[in-house]
Amino acid sequence: MKFERPQPLDSDMLTCFTCGHELGTLGSVKAKMLAAYERMQKQGLPRKQ
Repeated sequence: MKFERPQPLDSDMLTCFTCGHELGTLGSVKAKMLAAYERMQKQGLPRKQ
């Protein structure tokens, strides 16, 4: 991903590189990814290597 500054903030907006769709803020995307990871851990699914 390409960010405006070297250390992106949680309030920075993320956009899709391909189509330009706004995905949300970096903080909200991190929260969604963490929630999905925790759901995977509860289900006991193996991680892809």
